[in-house]
Amino acid sequence: MGRRNTQRFLVEGVALGLWLFAACANGIPGPDDTPIGQVTSPAHGEVVVGDPSEVRLHVAGTYENDDLTRDLRVQVLSDPNDITSWVTVATTRANIDHEFAVDLQPMDASRWPAGGVFRLRVIDPDGDALDVEGDRTGVLGLVNPTNVPGERKFLIEKLPGTPDETLAYYAAIGAPATLAEFKSKFGFPGNEVVAVYYNAGDLGIGREMHCNGNAGLVGGELACYVRNFGTFGGTREQALIDLVAARAPLATVAMVYSPPLENANSVQFMVYGADDTLVKEAQLDTQGSNKSIPQNCLNCHGGRSYYDPGSHAVVGARFLPFDPASFAYARRDDLSFAAQEAKIRQLDKMIAAASPPGAVRELVNGMFPSGQFDPDFVPKAWQASGRDARVYREGFGRYCRSCHATFTDDLNLVDADAVREHGQLIVSRICTQGENGMPAAEQASRAFFNSPARALLLTWLGQPGACAP
Repeated sequence: MGRRNTQRFLVEGVALGLWLFAACANGIPGPDDTPIGQVTSPAHGEVVVGDPSEVRLHVAGTYENDDLTRDLRVQVLSDPNDITSWVTVATTRANIDHEFAVDLQPMDASRWPAGGVFRLRVIDPDGDALDVEGDRTGVLGLVNPTNVPGERKFLIEKLPGTPDETLAYYAAIGAPATLAEFKSKFGFPGNEVVAVYYNAGDLGIGREMHCNGNAGLVGGELACYVRNFGTFGGTREQALIDLVAARAPLATVAMVYSPPLENANSVQFMVYGADDTLVKEAQLDTQGSNKSIPQNCLNCHGGRSYYDPGSHAVVGARFLPFDPASFAYARRDDLSFAAQEAKIRQLDKMIAAASPPGAVRELVNGMFPSGQFDPDFVPKAWQASGRDARVYREGFGRYCRSCHATFTDDLNLVDADAVREHGQLIVSRICTQGENGMPAAEQASRAFFNSPARALLLTWLGQPGACAP
């Protein structure tokens, strides 16, 4: 090579190096950022019904390489409790259109336990994983739906008390003896806002919600009562029929916020029976493991709340946001979500004015960014990737956020990176075989264990296990 050509080569080489440096610094994808291919079937998070030992999976996708002799290896975990135990169960090659497909034989129970999560990936000859929904780890999760683990009890995060303790608590807060007296004391109907819906997210009953307060004054007093219809473990349809027909409610729950928040019993709970008089116990699911008032309420109304039996005081309780995504509505024009959207937005304004934690305020503002409900709301700290956003929408956002928004620490679920740091704790609480697990409420747990959520969460958190009962 002549001297002039050598100089030209050096100059062009330096220029190319500077361009690549600038490209990387500005986030322009380089050769290593280009996906080598992707797995398109089965779908990540797919709920696969039936006996896993009889399921044949069709694995397909694309592989961007012109060498048609390159083997792609389909791998699964030989032991779900060891996320490094990848073994090859099939091989395939891409065709001239860069497409590949192969059918897998059914897996034995050691690799895919009944009711559990199953993981697979596709690896090229260089050991690189094909993308799954833009995720470069390439791990795809499937889940076999199941019942909630048999030992699970509900609403026992805050331990139950006794009926006598409930009476002492009522005396300490001066609870009105009847619902009529409660309404009179707190100015109902007044300027009350009323919404009617089925609470599909946690209790699984029809609800007629009444709230009266100053939605424009932060720290102002707020009083609500909700008449509940249907039966725990019953159908959505029957609960809505009972609700619309205004049949006798199974119970009425009342809450009051009296500022300042720092005072003991600033948030109060009362339950009235079918005859509208105070009751000492309230069952909130088919089990009734915790019927104590206010202890059963505190399992959701305040992540770090507690009841002090010595002073008969609730500390740290909060109102929950009204999350339209967790509601269902009657098939009547005036009771549809469209007809009630403004009312639910007004209810959330009341919650936002009742000294909520920051996560509750962010959720309320995010659900109604411009006055209309945004069903796809994802907090900013969950928007770094499509997989992050999906885990929030279909996992934490669907089954956890209403209660966890009342936490004042990392467990408020507003930051994806902070949640990842608690991955081992989260999975242990979800997948535990013991009595006290998550989600804490029966309705949410049943829905959770029959959804894509376990597959999405375990793969996203990179935690071992099949999470099978």
